[in-house]
Amino acid sequence: MRQMSSIDIRAVLNELKIEGMKVDKVYHYPPNEFRIKLRGRGRVDFLVEAGKRIHATEFPKESPKFPSSIAMLLRKHLENARVERVYQHDFDRIVVIEFSRGDEKKIMVAELFGKGNLLLLDEDFKVILSTNPSYKIGDAYSFPEKRLTPFDVRSPKDLEEILDEREVVKTLATKLGLGGLYAEEILERAGVNKKKPGKELEEDEVRRIFEEMKKIFEDVENCNFNPHIILKDGDYVDYQPIDLKKYEGYEKKYFESFNKAVDEFYTRSALKEIEVKEKKSEVIEKLENRLKIQLETKERYERESEKLRRIGDLIYEKYPIVERIHSALKKAVELKGFDEVKKILAEQKKAGKLKEILDIIPKEKAVVLSIDDVKFKLFLDKNLHENAEYYYDQAKKLKEKVNGIVKAIEKTREEIRRAEEIEAKKILSEFRVVRRREWYEKYRWYITSEGFLVIGGRNAEMNEEIVSKHFESKDLFFHTQTPGGAVTILKRGLEAGEKSIKEAAEFAAIYSALWKHGMHSGEVYYVTYEQVKRAAKPGEYLPKGSFYIVGKRNYLSVELKAAIGVDLENLRVIGGPVEGVKKHADYYVVIGIGDKEVNEISVEIAKIFYEKCKEEEKHLVRAIATPDEIAKFLPPGKSRIIEVKA
Repeated sequence: MRQMSSIDIRAVLNELKIEGMKVDKVYHYPPNEFRIKLRGRGRVDFLVEAGKRIHATEFPKESPKFPSSIAMLLRKHLENARVERVYQHDFDRIVVIEFSRGDEKKIMVAELFGKGNLLLLDEDFKVILSTNPSYKIGDAYSFPEKRLTPFDVRSPKDLEEILDEREVVKTLATKLGLGGLYAEEILERAGVNKKKPGKELEEDEVRRIFEEMKKIFEDVENCNFNPHIILKDGDYVDYQPIDLKKYEGYEKKYFESFNKAVDEFYTRSALKEIEVKEKKSEVIEKLENRLKIQLETKERYERESEKLRRIGDLIYEKYPIVERIHSALKKAVELKGFDEVKKILAEQKKAGKLKEILDIIPKEKAVVLSIDDVKFKLFLDKNLHENAEYYYDQAKKLKEKVNGIVKAIEKTREEIRRAEEIEAKKILSEFRVVRRREWYEKYRWYITSEGFLVIGGRNAEMNEEIVSKHFESKDLFFHTQTPGGAVTILKRGLEAGEKSIKEAAEFAAIYSALWKHGMHSGEVYYVTYEQVKRAAKPGEYLPKGSFYIVGKRNYLSVELKAAIGVDLENLRVIGGPVEGVKKHADYYVVIGIGDKEVNEISVEIAKIFYEKCKEEEKHLVRAIATPDEIAKFLPPGKSRIIEVKA
């Protein structure tokens, strides 16, 4: 994966202002990725991957369940610390972050070159932590030897002094730390042959190179960006803060900030890596191997059981033949013994006789027969009935084993289903979107097709809170006729049209006990603000979250059908009645009462969204529509998917 260049780092840090914010938490994603969650002017998730990148992210990974020892140490020293300064050291691929907490001062150094390193230092630059074993605790940290930077070149004369006999492109790339891409860009803009030796450049050529270099770095320093990602055949191949001649003619995706471009590039790359890893988990592979063995064993036992039962039947079907062989051989063995009978049998078979008899097994007191192409042992110390019963008993024992294996197969299949569900949920929840949530998102909520807000309680406490804090004179109050429904408020309901009133009624029914009890339709009433009384009649009692209604109620009969969708513009999942979701979602599924629990169907819906969305939106959809976010909008009880829409 692409490493950030010195120019990339400069551009990111010039654009990103986190000084003055405080550290809330530090997360570690081994081996080299760290997320610093900052608070202050809103929330910022600052990502550092040693040896690769540094930027803010809108798509933080899920927090690890158990913090690593490195994360714990960083939290110990940095939690609640204030970010005092963030800067790039000497235009190198090194970022320094200075923190303070009371009288304590700490310094984080992120080395973004080579294999990378992240260090935590005290104010004397003594190492407290290093992810690279090249530094030990207590060592003094020192920066790499200072080199020339583009900012040291203040005139064409300064530039001329650093040019040597090598090709000019190589001198600019290495001596000034520009890298090959920007060295070539500057020379192309200046109209200078990149292969020309530096010492052979004309004075005017040196001047043009200086001027073009100055323009680029003035743009970077002043955040005069045109941030974008470069695409080739639909794949992300690079990102840049400014337009480069090298990428003229390429497809580009532009962003409002360079941080956002960098963030999307790496998030999508990370998702590609996850897709490769997620093909099969080790746990699922083991379970599937176990299932394969169980199915093969079941099939083998069934075949053997059927064969044994067939032998028992054959003994009775061919009773005269089998009886004749059994009697003759039994008498012969009693008179002459097994060894002598075996010799006689061999002579008879040479003469083409006794074809049904294949062999004699003295140790088992048995003879091997072949009748109707079925080979089996006939035991001479048992009568024919006992021989048949022996095979029936063996077939029965195998049948019992098959029954045991069938139960084991069902258990393994259930374990695979649970493992796949856990794995899918883990993978689909790998990234999430950080965004500012609206006040109503703590409740159940919905935007009607006409743009009106509907809110509902998730429990009795929320029901009371909604009515006491958010129920106003222009609102309408909805509830199912049957008990077990949430309080539903259509904000500015008196101004709403019939569509919004119907959708609010559907919302009340969807998130009620009607869905849980498998009712496909139900009655909902609505009343005005003045009709809802929070106190019971004298001598009566109202349970928590309940209200007393006076006057005439308006009734609506509604169908119980819902939709879950992804709203890419607002970076969120939405849910509720179909019409409103259809209006505001980029992708949605319609659900009805079914047979799948919330945990199962939330994973299924998340997979559908990810599979159906456009390639360039996959990272967004995956981060927004996690199973946990989808579950918040699912009705209580079991559901099924009726329709998928994009």
